[in-house]
Amino acid sequence: MAGNTSLGENYAFAGMYHIFDQHVECVTAVRFAHDDKYLLACSSTDGTLSVCTLVPSPPSVSCTLRGHTAAVTDFDWSITNDFILSASLDCTARVWDPASGQCVRVVNDSHSFGMTACRFQPLNNNMLLTGNQKGHLNVFNMSTGKSFKGGSAKVSAGVKSLAFDSSGVLVWVGDEKGSIYSFCFNVASGRLHKTKRELLSYGSVNKEKARSVSMPLLW
Repeated sequence: MAGNTSLGENYAFAGMYHIFDQHVECVTAVRFAHDDKYLLACSSTDGTLSVCTLVPSPPSVSCTLRGHTAAVTDFDWSITNDFILSASLDCTARVWDPASGQCVRVVNDSHSFGMTACRFQPLNNNMLLTGNQKGHLNVFNMSTGKSFKGGSAKVSAGVKSLAFDSSGVLVWVGDEKGSIYSFCFNVASGRLHKTKRELLSYGSVNKEKARSVSMPLLW
């Protein structure tokens, strides 16, 4: 054992507040609910999501969201925390009620590719934006599950991350080849209009890279 310590000492996890071990495969994302420091969710390659509460002590898993048949790659909380949107390699996005664990909407990818990123439109949570392994973007209506006319676009490689600005009018898309794109989002119609592409590096653009270069892409 490292440092001549005992097995018990190596697994004491000293200083940790709590350890969640509900997922049997890799965790792909962890996010706190909006304006709530005691409610969070996790997604996993085991095909599930879990909703966790930190109070009352001890912390616990309040709900497990089951329904995807492949890895869950990304998820997002709605602005009021009433819903969770998830994207999966099973070629679907799902909308969940985190209180009951029920799936309230299933949206199929328009091109039948695995979905790799998803976001609620911040000004209108009835609009869902998804990205897939082949670089396709699609805007869906949560109430109907149908796509918006003009609400589709394409980038040069698989989508790795999506991020809206606070106005909800601009959205940035990072791809697996190191590029980040800016799009104008028409909240009234659900249309997407590409404005600029910037090559950052040769390699995937993760969420932190997308945030760090968002301001220069406004110009």
